[in-house]
Amino acid sequence: MGGRRKGKPSASTNKFEEKMNDNGDTNIDHDTDGTNIIEEKMNHNGDPNIDHDTNGTNTFEDFDNRPLKKTKCSESSVMDDPLPTPTISGSSMISECSESSVPESENKINGEPLPTAQTTAKLTDSPVSELLNEKPVSTVDEKQQDGPRPIINNVTYDYLPQDYTITLQDECAHYVIEDALEEELLVKIEDVYVKQRYLVCLLDKDKWLDDEVISAYICCMRDQVHVQNDATVYFENPFVTRLLKRDGEIGIHGPTSLTNIVKNYLNHDLIHLPINIKDSHWYLACINVEKSEIQVLDSLCWEHNRDDLANTLKGLQYHLDILKSQENANNQNWRDLDVTTWPITEKLQKPIQKDSSSCGLFLLKFMEYWTGHTLSHMITQEIITSFRSKLAAILLCWKTNTAPPTATFEEIDESEGHPDDVIMSDSPFDQNQSKVSNSSSSENKYQSLVSVLSNLSLHELVGGLCNYIKSINSAQTLEKIWIKSSDPYPISLTLKNLQEMLNVELPMNRDCFNLVVRKIMFDNIQTEKKRRGLISKHYLDMRFWRITDFARHPEYRKKLDVEQLAFSIRSWPGIKYSISSCRWIHIPIQSGHDFILIILDKDTRTVYILDPTPIEIMYQRNPLAKYVHRILWIAEHLPKAMSKTCPGSTWNENIFLWQQKIIHDISGHRRELSGYLIAFFMSTWEDEKVHSPFLEDGYELRKQTLGQLLTFKENECEDNMPSGVLDFINCIRKTKTNMNVKT
Repeated sequence: MGGRRKGKPSASTNKFEEKMNDNGDTNIDHDTDGTNIIEEKMNHNGDPNIDHDTNGTNTFEDFDNRPLKKTKCSESSVMDDPLPTPTISGSSMISECSESSVPESENKINGEPLPTAQTTAKLTDSPVSELLNEKPVSTVDEKQQDGPRPIINNVTYDYLPQDYTITLQDECAHYVIEDALEEELLVKIEDVYVKQRYLVCLLDKDKWLDDEVISAYICCMRDQVHVQNDATVYFENPFVTRLLKRDGEIGIHGPTSLTNIVKNYLNHDLIHLPINIKDSHWYLACINVEKSEIQVLDSLCWEHNRDDLANTLKGLQYHLDILKSQENANNQNWRDLDVTTWPITEKLQKPIQKDSSSCGLFLLKFMEYWTGHTLSHMITQEIITSFRSKLAAILLCWKTNTAPPTATFEEIDESEGHPDDVIMSDSPFDQNQSKVSNSSSSENKYQSLVSVLSNLSLHELVGGLCNYIKSINSAQTLEKIWIKSSDPYPISLTLKNLQEMLNVELPMNRDCFNLVVRKIMFDNIQTEKKRRGLISKHYLDMRFWRITDFARHPEYRKKLDVEQLAFSIRSWPGIKYSISSCRWIHIPIQSGHDFILIILDKDTRTVYILDPTPIEIMYQRNPLAKYVHRILWIAEHLPKAMSKTCPGSTWNENIFLWQQKIIHDISGHRRELSGYLIAFFMSTWEDEKVHSPFLEDGYELRKQTLGQLLTFKENECEDNMPSGVLDFINCIRKTKTNMNVKT
C-alpha cells in the first residue's frame, strides 16, 4: 500500500567516498543453498507468479562491473589485494531452480510462455518543466561548478546497484537522513525535490512511499542503460500520470502542454505509467504498443475496477485524439491510437507483496524490470525489503543529486484545493544568495565521511560497524584476517570469526575469547602505567584450562607439559610485574558451550565462582557440588605451574581448602552467551563483586564485545581492513577516549 502528498516532485546532492569494497556478493543471491549464481545465464526462475524468460539477456558488462564512482582519488591504500567491489548485473539476478519447481501453468501468461527481450533501449525524460511552461531553476552557478557537490565528500552512486547489501557509506547516508530537519531538502535530481520528511520513510518498513521518492528513482532509471529493453521505453513520473487522470475526469478543450508530452509517447514502444489508487496503493500500467495492450503489474493483485487507470487512459486518449488531427502525427510507430479500446491484462497470477507498505517499491522494480513480455529479474518481498534501505542511500548519493546547502520551495495548503493540484515555485530560492551559500557553507554542509562519523554516538558507531560486518556474504572476503596479535603467542581472527560473534545461536569462539582477555589485560596494563600503580589482577585465558586436558577421558589425556602450563600463566608483556604480588587471578574454564569464571583472592583466600548459565535441577540444593571437580582440578594443576613461575608464593597453596563463594544473581542466561558474559565479568570485577548493571540484551553484549576486538590497538592486521572500517574504528577509539577523559 502507499499514499502520496500534494506537492511538487522532488530531489538533492549527496555522496560518500567508496572507501571500502567489502560488500561481497555482487548481486542478490536467490539460490536457496547459498550458491553464488551471479555469473550464470538465466535458466529457470523461481518466481511463482510470472515466467522469466531464459532465452537471452545482455549483460552490459561495462555497467555491471563498475564500482561506486570516485570523484577524487584517495591516497590511502586499503591493501595490496583490494577487497571485491560491488558490481551490478543487468541480466542475472534470477535464482536458479529446476523446471519442476514452478508449475507449468504459472510459467505462462494467456497460455503462452513469456520470452525475455534482449535489451538496447532509448530512454526519454519527461519534460515536466515544459509542461509547466517554465525552465528548471539553476541552483548553482553552472560556470562555477563542474558537477553536483556531495553531502559526504567524493562518493556517488553512478549506477543502480542490484546488490542491496548495506555498506558503511549507506549507514552514514541513513544517519544523515535521520539527523536532518524535516523541511531540509536532501535530494534534487532534475526537477524532482525530496525533503527529509519524505526520504526518511525509506528507513521505516511500515511507511508508504510518496510521489517524491518514486519520481526521484525514476530519474535515476532514465539515466541507466542496464534497465533498457529492446523496445524503446518511456518512464513517466507520477506527477504527469496524475495530470492525465485529471484530464480524464474533467476533460480538455484543446491542446495543452501535456499534449506535447503525450506526443513523445508516439516515439516509444513501451510507456510505463505509475498509477495510484486513491492515495492507498501503487501499481504499474504499461502501454505495450507492439501488442496494443495495457499491461497491469500489481503486487497485491487487487480484484476491483481500475477506475484510476480508466480515467488515466481516458485523459491520454483526449490528447491522442488531438494529435490524430494534426498532420505531423502520421509518421509514428503506433498502428492504433485508440488506447481506450485496448485490452487490459493482469500480468501477475497471485500477490507477491506480503506487507501493507511496500507497493511503491514494487512499482519501481516493475518499471525497472518489465520488458513488455516478462520480468528480467525476480522480485520477492525479501528483495524489496532490502531494496527499501538501499534506496535511501542511492537517492542521497546519486551522481546528479544537486540539492543546495539550503533550499526551500513553496508549500501548498494541503487542506484546500483539488487533491491533484500541484504548485511549483518559479524561484525556489534566490539564486545569487545560493551562490554565496554554496561557497560559504559547503565545508559545513558537505561533510567528509569522518566528519559525519564524528557526530555519531558510540552506540551508533558500533551498531553501524556491526551491521556492515553482518551483511558481508563473500566467501573470499570472509576468509581475510582482520585481527592478529602475536604477543605473547599468535592469535588470528578472520572476518568470518567476527561475523559469527553476531550470530545469537553460536557460542563464543575460543580464539575470540582469548583475544578479548588479552585486550582486557593490555588495557589494564596501560591504565596502571598512567597511574603508576601496581598490577593487582592477573588474567589467564583459556590456554591454561585447555592444557590441563580436563575435558578428556583420563585414558586419553596427553602427558602434562609443565613448562607449557607454566608459560600459560606467566605475566603479560608490556609491564614488569610479579604474579606473586597480584591479589586476584582470573581463571576462565570451558565445558562444551558453557563458560565459567573462577576468581582467586589471595588476601582473603577465597574462591569466587561466577557461572552465568542455568543451574541444573540436580545441583539446586547444593550448587557447590557442580564445581567441586573443577576446583580440585585447578588446585592440582595451578601449583605445578606456579612452582615454575613464582615458587614459594601463596599461589602454591591448595586452593581447594580456601573458602568458596558462588556469586548469585548472574545465572539463567543462554549458554551461547556465557563466553561474552564471562569476558564482561573479568573486565568489571572489583571489590569482590561484578559491577552492575550489566547488559541483559545478549545481542548488544555481542556487539559491544566485537567493538572491543575491532579497537584492539595491538592489532597487526588493520591494513587488511577497508579504510571506511578504519574510519569507524578510529571514531570509536576517539569517542571512548573522550568519555574516559570526562570521567
